[in-house]
Amino acid sequence: MKLRLTSKDILNKKFKSSPNGYNPEDVDTFLDKILEDYRDIDKEIDNLNAQLVSLKRDNEALKSGLREKEQVISIQKSKNIALRSNHESSLDNLELLQKCGAYERKLYELGVDPSKIK
Repeated sequence: MKLRLTSKDILNKKFKSSPNGYNPEDVDTFLDKILEDYRDIDKEIDNLNAQLVSLKRDNEALKSGLREKEQVISIQKSKNIALRSNHESSLDNLELLQKCGAYERKLYELGVDPSKIK
């Protein structure tokens, strides 16, 4: 947005004098330029406010999506931990059975029937 006047232009403006004070046409022309700048500024403010509202809405939607994804990730992590725990306990049980089997074979090799041990 290009303004027609700067603050220095406004501050340093000199009007031509007329018998009744300043020349009304000069003052009106100058005020018209100021008014045009204010209208442009108002339009720009309205556009920026609309963009701000839109960006806030987008930001909230993205935050909501992120929260949902974090919940999904959290649930999946919990499931993975449970699966890993189940898998590890299954391996522990399998290892125990394998060890028992190995002990039974060793006892048979030594001539002892494991089913008769109390």
